[in-house]
Amino acid sequence: MTTSTLRLYILSMGFSYKTLEQKSRFHQDRIKDLEKRIEYHKERKAEWDRILSEIQKLNRIEQLVMGSKKGETPQPVKAAEVKGRNEFARQLLEKRGEHGITPGEVRAMANAQGFPVPTNYPYKMFSLMVKRGDARKDKAGFYYLTEKK
Repeated sequence: MTTSTLRLYILSMGFSYKTLEQKSRFHQDRIKDLEKRIEYHKERKAEWDRILSEIQKLNRIEQLVMGSKKGETPQPVKAAEVKGRNEFARQLLEKRGEHGITPGEVRAMANAQGFPVPTNYPYKMFSLMVKRGDARKDKAGFYYLTEKK
């Protein structure tokens, strides 16, 4: 396409040369503005990442110093004392008491004791206990044994 053909094409579409220059300049300015905004947000993200890493570092130090007694998991029940994995999980739930226990903790302890525990086993067992009214679940995913009346 020649230059004169291109000019006729542009004029036939209703654009003037000045309008196209203005549009090009507008978009170039817009690109510069967006690049500044991107840079600003990258700086903010870096600041928040730094703050998050400092908080995580402080949490690790606090756990080491304080021993984190509240979240301690009970010692596993010896496999010789328990008849099966359901009884094992029930005893862990009883020992955990007011702190509750997560299905992941039950699975890890059961595997440590040598019980063959599928991934979904504690979740299924706890959901059945909740349906029967033997246990309750809080929003954080911890299960607690309920008292029978």
